[in-house]
Amino acid sequence: MKMRLLIIFFLLIICNILSALPANDVQIITNRDYFPAVFKLFNDAEESIYIFMFTARIYPDYPNDVNWKLLDALVEAKKRGVDVKVILDASSWNKDNTLKNKQMADALKERGIEVFYDPLDVTSHSKLLIVDHRFTVIGSTNWSYYALEKNNEASVIIDSESVAEGFEEYFKKNLNLSSKKLKMKDLE
Repeated sequence: MKMRLLIIFFLLIICNILSALPANDVQIITNRDYFPAVFKLFNDAEESIYIFMFTARIYPDYPNDVNWKLLDALVEAKKRGVDVKVILDASSWNKDNTLKNKQMADALKERGIEVFYDPLDVTSHSKLLIVDHRFTVIGSTNWSYYALEKNNEASVIIDSESVAEGFEEYFKKNLNLSSKKLKMKDLE
């Protein structure tokens, strides 16, 4: 119950803040609506996809799940010439999340996608996507099996160049603080 109230509060705050910014459209995406909406954004992307994610998983034993489909959509976008950059959380206090994010990062890097890790002393709890300097996806949805297939999650897609611009500044600021290499010795 507390989580639902927190999500509702979060969405109300975002809607209130965003009401001051021009938007062509705001689409609420909850639960199982997240994957098809984001998958379409990735497949339609022409210029850029920037991702800032707390948790991003792949499951080697399940190569046909939605997590792999998101990864494949990013790879296909990159092949079309789309600038794809990903920042994942790395944490000295949450080694399990960091190592699982590294598994996704390694799979993306092997396929030509640029991946960065935030500083180990910072927790990046963002779940943020920015597509074509126009579409911003923000909310509670991590890229994990449970978030994409089971949990109650709430996110929004905002069609607004000014909102995207603001979040791109945030993304680039964090990108400048991030590293392409994860220092495993710092996790021990």
